[in-house]
Amino acid sequence: MADAQGSLMQLKNYINNDWQAPAITLDTQVCHASEGRPLFYQMASDAAQIENAIATAHIAHAVGEWAALSSAERAVAMDAIADAIGKRLEAIAKADAICTGVLLKTTSQVAQICVLAFRAAANLLRNPPVRQPFAGPHGDVIVERLPLGPAAIIAPWNAPSGITCHKLASALAAGCPVIVKPSEWAPQSGQLIAEAVVEAGLPAGVFQLAHGNGATGAALVADSRIAAVSFTGGLQAGRAVAAACARDIKPAQLELGGNNPIVVLEDADIDAAAEGIINGITTLNGQWCRALGRLLVHESVAESLLSAVTARLEEIRLGHALDEASTMGPVVHKGHFELVQQAIAHYEALGGHCLRPTALPELEGYFIAPTLITGLAAEQASEEIFGPVATVHTFSDDAEAIDQANGTPFGLAAYVFGEEQHAWKVARGIRAGNIKINAVSMLNLNPMAPRPAWGLSGLGDEGVVETFEFFRGTRIIGVAGTMEPVHG
Repeated sequence: MADAQGSLMQLKNYINNDWQAPAITLDTQVCHASEGRPLFYQMASDAAQIENAIATAHIAHAVGEWAALSSAERAVAMDAIADAIGKRLEAIAKADAICTGVLLKTTSQVAQICVLAFRAAANLLRNPPVRQPFAGPHGDVIVERLPLGPAAIIAPWNAPSGITCHKLASALAAGCPVIVKPSEWAPQSGQLIAEAVVEAGLPAGVFQLAHGNGATGAALVADSRIAAVSFTGGLQAGRAVAAACARDIKPAQLELGGNNPIVVLEDADIDAAAEGIINGITTLNGQWCRALGRLLVHESVAESLLSAVTARLEEIRLGHALDEASTMGPVVHKGHFELVQQAIAHYEALGGHCLRPTALPELEGYFIAPTLITGLAAEQASEEIFGPVATVHTFSDDAEAIDQANGTPFGLAAYVFGEEQHAWKVARGIRAGNIKINAVSMLNLNPMAPRPAWGLSGLGDEGVVETFEFFRGTRIIGVAGTMEPVHG
C-alpha cells in the first residue's frame, strides 16, 4: 500500500485485538489516480476472518464493558482517539489524495473533520440529550437509550476518512462494538484511523477493521449478530444493504446518491451563481453525493450565465492531486473514468452538446475536464453520473423550475440562486433534504444540523445527534401494578 510518500506498506486487518494480513489478494490493482501507475493489489478478509471479527464484536457486546462505562468515561476515550488521529492528519490527507485523486488541500480539510467528529462525539456524551420521565400509574416511567449491539460501518472511497470517522465516532459514543470496512479503492486512511483507535486503548473487541470488497461488506451486513449497519455509497449497493438488513429487521442508515439541481432564477447574481456552479462541479472532482448534477437556469439569463461559467472553466488548472497549483484533480480509477466517459457519450448520442473548455494535463491519471451538456430535455437526464459532469436545462417560470428540480427519484441536495425572498419561495417547493440558497459548499449549513435524504438518496438522517441516536434503541421501564409485600 502506498503511504504518504508513495512507498509501500502492507495492508492489515485489526481483528480480535490482533493485527493480521487479509487472507485474500484480489485481482484488481489500486492505481495512483493522478499518475495511473499501480500502487497495490486490493485485499480482502476471508470467511474465517470475518467470522472472527463478528464473533469478537458479539462477545464484546455481551460482556458489556464498553457500554457499561459512563458517558463521561466514553467521552475521555473519544478525546483520546481525536488526539491520536491528530498526529496522523498529514498521512491521512496524503493517502486519500493519492488514491482518490482529490486535491491535497481538500483532503487536508476532510482529515480535520476526523478529529472534529470525535470531539463532537465527546461533547455530545458530556451534554447528552435529556429525556424526561413520563408519569405512570405508580411512579415515573423511565425512558432509556441503549446501544443496539455490534455495528457494521461500510465506508465509501470519496471522502473516506471523514465519513468513516463520523460514523465510527457516533457508534462508539453510543456504546456499540464496531467493525469498519474501508473502501477497497481507498483503504489507506481507514488503516491509519484504525491505528489511532487502537492507540487510544479501548476495551477488547470494541473496535475492529476488516479490509475487503463488496463481498466482505455483504458478509458483515447479512450476519444476524450485526445489530445495525451504516453505509455510504451507490444506489445499487445501498439497495443490497437494505435488502440484507430487511431479513433481520435491523436498522440500516443509508446515504446514497443524488442528481442534485442548481436552480438559477432570473434575479440571481450571475457571478455568484457561476462560482456556485464551479464549486458544485469541481469539489472532490465532482465525486461527492451533493455535487451538481443538473443546472436549471431561467431562459432569460442562460446565455450570460453560461458565458460566465465558461470563463471560469477556462481558468481551472486540472492537475496532480499533490500539486498545490492544481484547482481540480482526476477521478478515482480507470473503471470510474470509463463509466463517466460512457455517460458523456450517451448524452452526446441523444443530441447533447458538451461545453468543456478546461485543458487536460499531460499526465497519465484519470482526468476528465468538467463538462456541461446542453441540448437535452430535463427528463433525459434523471440519472446520477457521479463525476464532473452536469446537464443544463432552461425554464420559463418558478413552477417549471420546481417541477424540473423534483424531476428525479433522488432528493439529497439542491441549490437556489436568486433574490433571497424569491429563492426562499422556490426552495420551499423543492423535495430535497438539504437546500442551500446563493452558495454551494461541501460543509453543512450548521455543524449540528441534520443531513437528511429523500427518495432514492437514502434512508434515515445523518448528523452529530442523528447518527449517534441511530446506533441506540429505546427501552421503557415502569411499574404497572402493585403487590403487597410478602411477610414471612
